[in-house]
Amino acid sequence: MSLTLPNLPNGNDKSDSRQGIKQISSTEEQGAGKSSERYVIGDLNKSNWNDHPEYATPEYSKADGPNPKLDLLEHLSNDFAELLHRRDISDCCLKVQDTYMSVHRCILAARSNVFANVISNNMVRLKAGQGDQLEKSEKNGILVITVPNTDTETMKQVVLFMYTARCNINEDNAIELLNAAGRFDIKSLKVFSGSFIAEHITLHNVLNLMKSAYDYDNKLVRQKCTAFFIDNAQEIMAMKETWKIFAVNRPDIIAELLYWNVNKEEFHRQKF
Repeated sequence: MSLTLPNLPNGNDKSDSRQGIKQISSTEEQGAGKSSERYVIGDLNKSNWNDHPEYATPEYSKADGPNPKLDLLEHLSNDFAELLHRRDISDCCLKVQDTYMSVHRCILAARSNVFANVISNNMVRLKAGQGDQLEKSEKNGILVITVPNTDTETMKQVVLFMYTARCNINEDNAIELLNAAGRFDIKSLKVFSGSFIAEHITLHNVLNLMKSAYDYDNKLVRQKCTAFFIDNAQEIMAMKETWKIFAVNRPDIIAELLYWNVNKEEFHRQKF
């Protein structure tokens, strides 16, 4: 399946057009005068970029504070954030819905086991189901990886995390980030999103969180959800429709939850 790409840079493109998020408009086939908008992450205007403190690149300072190693790691994160300004040396694009995100193969490969094997054509190294829906194509020497079943905003945060080890996480997007961490096998994002979620488990999300933790082997979230279930089993099972649907779809998880609910002392004795 061929893709029409919006002004992808080629190997001779030396431009450094820091013009904010670049907007590409194309006329739709139906309806004169209407246009669909696509955006490319990259070449971000310095002032716009610094409007977001988590992406900002502060001035270098001497690493002579109480934690010089942490200071150096912070500078490293900021330097990698600067790469998101550089479409001129980007060699890969992620296509998410109508959005193209300029990235770098080496960063994807270093941070994600799934992207590493997709880029190197080592699909046999992936677990069953991993990377199956990712599609590859090439345009002007740029590798294009189409990422389905992921919304644009979630993928932007995933990309930012792969480059900088930080992103915007909140109760609205935490589960999506947890799922993305599992789908793309980004181990540090599993820990980051899992740690956040572990502090925000409720009666209404615990079963969905348990499903994600089970499917993507997130041991921290799985442990925390199990502990929450043990403490609130009666209330959770009282939500009869939700409990019934979940029991039909995921009897494996239900069996584990009920086992630990009966064997509470054994659960609390285990060291995770």
